[in-house]
Amino acid sequence: MRKLFIMPFLMLVVAAPALAKTRDVYPVSCADLWAAAKGSLASPRDYGILSMNEVEQKASFTIIGSLTLYTDKIALTAKDGGCAMKATFLQEGPDNSDWRQFHHRLERSLAKLEAAKSKAAVTSTGQE
Repeated sequence: MRKLFIMPFLMLVVAAPALAKTRDVYPVSCADLWAAAKGSLASPRDYGILSMNEVEQKASFTIIGSLTLYTDKIALTAKDGGCAMKATFLQEGPDNSDWRQFHHRLERSLAKLEAAKSKAAVTSTGQE
């Protein structure tokens, strides 16, 4: 009877790290990524901000329009010349649309920030 429980338990222990979500590492500074994250979360149509910690660069928020309200979280940490973002989205199931939508909004916000930064650099050097 023990063998019946030991084998699935061992398989679960071995598979658990493979199923865990890894951190996303972005090749930008945490200040830039935090500005992009704040820009993404600033949309009152999409997100309800519960708390935002500027010093620790952490935020808790809800998704507006979800049938079930979950408290989702992000936290940034500097890592290897870039910035790692740990995101906890509690939506269950194979279709993690909340994470995908946040990720796309973050990427767009980061692209706008980078474009504004490069335009300011070109303008300040006098090359247009």
